[in-house]
Amino acid sequence: MAWGTPHFFWIFVISVIVVVAVQRVIRTTQREKTIRAAIEKGATLDPGLLATLDRPSRAQDARAGLMTGAIVTFFVGTGLGAMGYVLSLDGRGSDVLRGLTGVMALLWCVALGLFVARLAIRPPSGQ
Repeated sequence: MAWGTPHFFWIFVISVIVVVAVQRVIRTTQREKTIRAAIEKGATLDPGLLATLDRPSRAQDARAGLMTGAIVTFFVGTGLGAMGYVLSLDGRGSDVLRGLTGVMALLWCVALGLFVARLAIRPPSGQ
């Protein structure tokens, strides 16, 4: 099998996943080193400080993540629907249009589900 665009696409997707995973491992390791160094120096660790080190920042709460996912998924679906339309303009692509319209509808349903999940989660008490 010859190497083509699909192979490079999947290599790109896998490399992005690997980079994000490695970044998380490095961040967690650095956080643990910081806490360990403070304990070794005999510093008293404030429970509030440990809580802020242990969880992601306030800007990355679940509601924001779900809304971001819903928006991105909606527009990816829209883009695939538009791509199906453009590919069908040559007169031979009615199957392409039908297939990509189905994928678009599926992604819109996923986006709607993410949006409803965002509404189901109560906002943090500070908001």
